[in-house]
Amino acid sequence: MTKELVLTSVGIDIGTTTTQLVLSRLTLVNVMPGCQVPKIEITHKSIVYMGNVYFTPFLDRQRVDGVALREIIAKEYAAAGIQPGDIDTGAVIITGETAKKENASQIIHSLAEYAGDFVVATAGPDLESIIAGKGSGAEEISRRLHTRIANLDIGGGTSNIAVFDHGKCIGTACVNVGGRLFEVDALTHRLSYVAPPAQKVADILSRQGGQAFFPATSREQEMQRMQACLDFMVHCVDHVMLRKTLTEDEQTLVMSCHMPDNMPVGIVFSGGVARYIYQPGQREWWIHRDVGPLLAERFRQSEMFQTLTVYQGAETLHATVLGAGAHTVNVSGSTITISKGALPLRNIPVVYPEQRIDGANTWLEPARRFSSDLYQTVALVIPPLPDTDFTTIATVALQLAIELQQLPGVPKVVVAQQDIAKVLGQSILRHLPGQDLICLDSIELKTGDFLDIAKPLPHEEAVPVIVKTLVFAR
Repeated sequence: MTKELVLTSVGIDIGTTTTQLVLSRLTLVNVMPGCQVPKIEITHKSIVYMGNVYFTPFLDRQRVDGVALREIIAKEYAAAGIQPGDIDTGAVIITGETAKKENASQIIHSLAEYAGDFVVATAGPDLESIIAGKGSGAEEISRRLHTRIANLDIGGGTSNIAVFDHGKCIGTACVNVGGRLFEVDALTHRLSYVAPPAQKVADILSRQGGQAFFPATSREQEMQRMQACLDFMVHCVDHVMLRKTLTEDEQTLVMSCHMPDNMPVGIVFSGGVARYIYQPGQREWWIHRDVGPLLAERFRQSEMFQTLTVYQGAETLHATVLGAGAHTVNVSGSTITISKGALPLRNIPVVYPEQRIDGANTWLEPARRFSSDLYQTVALVIPPLPDTDFTTIATVALQLAIELQQLPGVPKVVVAQQDIAKVLGQSILRHLPGQDLICLDSIELKTGDFLDIAKPLPHEEAVPVIVKTLVFAR
């Protein structure tokens, strides 16, 4: 690729409280034009359209309103002046409490047409933490200052933590703490709904105090008990962030915790609640019919706010949707093997090998754990090889060819950790002539990831890939 290529990327975030859309332009350039082996990188990202913020529509407490959602997205596409066919890449993600609704899986796939010809992605808590940290600017602050920065994205139902060290994510966590876990009446300022995670906290405090928290006898008593619940929630996030021992009660709020041993030295807040952390003093705390401003005040009094250096990122409210639209796209290596017409692919499970009794690697058993009724194929990952000489690659290619024949699904997908996809793919095809094969490299993966692989870029020098964690099967 001698000239730059510009892709149009869409990010759609269907969250606990709000739904948003953003359009980005991603510029891809061969950064090594003088070499025989090109290297394709995303060199520039720009936001070309920032949609309105809508309240996420629900049919009831357990179901998202799919019809209303489609109308929102169609309206935003019309306002941006684009068609689904104009989209090259991106992600539609469903996050927070909304991801737990009964029809979340059906909703996300019903919106597939609005992501063009490529990708529909769903965010598990770890992925949501990372893309919010990228979209907020915490990742860039960490890279620029050469230090460890945590991003705390506080939404309507969850608080997502990502820790970046010199720009690289080294840990994530997700806690069931958010501004819309308590909903209030805009006129009376009394509680109208207590979400299950908030009710769990109320039950814990009721048990400790020997009396039921809700319903309360007066507005003042209700406010005191609600504040006590928020204090408990923030203390829980504090303990996760600062690597303190969690009590058994606090552990009930933690969805995932993969925090690093090294403490962050700075923190960035994002999400809807972050606005009131950076701009405190909202007297009409009920303005959004929830407790977001009250929760923000508790976070301003938290240990993390007092002990870590607080930075303001580039985005607060739009952090997740910006991360989804502009930061989830990876680009494969350029020396790859792709069978014509085999792409795009969606929701491909990543399979790492296991050791056999004789010490050799095998992909058969871990691959068979994924039902062929649910997944078109699987992606077999080649961990780093001790040597990449011809003999080693030929041996690996033969073993892969034998095992690929025993696995259902087409095309066959292989992802190498090292820059060997071209020769490895060609070696596999020597044993499997006529087989549709996708062999990629230069993509960072871990157990539990899924892949979306787009159509090749011009001249088939590279392909855009999204690495994601699904919270439900297709």
